[in-house]
Amino acid sequence: MRSSLVNLLLICIFHFGVSNTSNSEKVSSKNVTVHWYFGNETGETVATSNNFNKIFPEEEQVTVVLPSVQEEFDWDIPFARLLPEWRGLDEIKPGAFDNLPQLESFIVIRNNLTEIKTGTLTNLNISHIDLSSNSIIRLQQGAFKNISADLMELDNNQLTEILNDVFENVTIGNLSLTNNGLHTIAPEALSTIGLTSLWLFENSFEEINPEVFNMQELISLNLGFNSIKLLRPGDLRNLPELSELMLWSNELEEIPEGVFNATKLTYLDLSGNKIVKIASKAFDDMPELGKLDISFNNLTRWDNNWLSGAKSIAYISVGYNQITGIPDEAFKNYPGVKSIGLEGNRIRNISNNAFNKLEHVEVLDLSNNEIDNWNPNFLANVSIGIIDLSDNNLECIDGDLETVFRNSGSIYLENNPWNEECYAHISEFIGEDDEEQYFEDYDMEQVPYHINEI
Repeated sequence: MRSSLVNLLLICIFHFGVSNTSNSEKVSSKNVTVHWYFGNETGETVATSNNFNKIFPEEEQVTVVLPSVQEEFDWDIPFARLLPEWRGLDEIKPGAFDNLPQLESFIVIRNNLTEIKTGTLTNLNISHIDLSSNSIIRLQQGAFKNISADLMELDNNQLTEILNDVFENVTIGNLSLTNNGLHTIAPEALSTIGLTSLWLFENSFEEINPEVFNMQELISLNLGFNSIKLLRPGDLRNLPELSELMLWSNELEEIPEGVFNATKLTYLDLSGNKIVKIASKAFDDMPELGKLDISFNNLTRWDNNWLSGAKSIAYISVGYNQITGIPDEAFKNYPGVKSIGLEGNRIRNISNNAFNKLEHVEVLDLSNNEIDNWNPNFLANVSIGIIDLSDNNLECIDGDLETVFRNSGSIYLENNPWNEECYAHISEFIGEDDEEQYFEDYDMEQVPYHINEI
């Protein structure tokens, strides 16, 4: 009975007389009491003994919540997870968690830890280490030693730097250091621990130093919400496998040529910066790029030379800039693009050949602009799944609407200043049953292929 229900147990270990324990007598599983629960139902209190392993079999996963970790413990039972949280813990003494070969998760969050000392966590083959939401200001050299972990989280602390040799003989797949005050990482601090994913958003980095970001296996890097002011050619040269780069909400003003060219990036997010200029060849030779987000910047013009050689691009978001027009063959370098988001700009002038070269676009979002004229031949040679022209300055659309929208699936036209005659003309064209589709608002997040779903 107990064996079959162990996976549902929440086990609390209460230590009696820990502060008075002599150095010659270590606190162990033999002199504590365990109270355990079946979900929300109280189980029973078990006095530990030499038979503890029989109560909680080795093959089962057990969660243990500890009230304190102030001494060295002689653990002689297998645990899958340790959860010392909400306990006011201000120190973990080195060696406290030695001899736990079957430990799968170590979670010490929302405590008062200020420092992780040398030898605090050693000799672990573990799935998850979480030291988030403490007050950690320092990681001593050798704090983590002889460890293999899938994920380590140190979010929401007060770290400002990561020194060399904090990680000794350590392999970590995914490391998250978000919302600290980090501005410095020593050149070799993270280069040898086998990272594939590194999350550093909400810190204080001002540059991407290739000597620091020298990680041969890194696939995903998030540097959003930092203070990066410029990108230089070669900044990514030591990240040969990088596929996803998030640089949203920094202080970038210009994107030069030579930063992203000839990379393996599939997703690049530059949104929420202060970008006023992107070099014509800044995104050239990016054959694997599928998603590009440059929304919420200060761009004033669309360059039809962008993305030469970006044959895989499917989603482009350029919304909420200051773009005033769309030039001839604006999208000529990527005719197979699926979603183009140009909403929230100041677009008024659209070249007669602006959409030439496009093939089939699932979503073309031109809402919230200043468009006051729609050429009946704009979409003559392109198939559009959804086109959004809402919230513009259109008073009428000339021509035979059957011809104007013959290649379009759904058209959204709400919140334009239609004159009475034109409104009647459009209403007659679409019919009363379909009026909602054309004149009512819709939720773009539900639209397939739209950039919001990235």
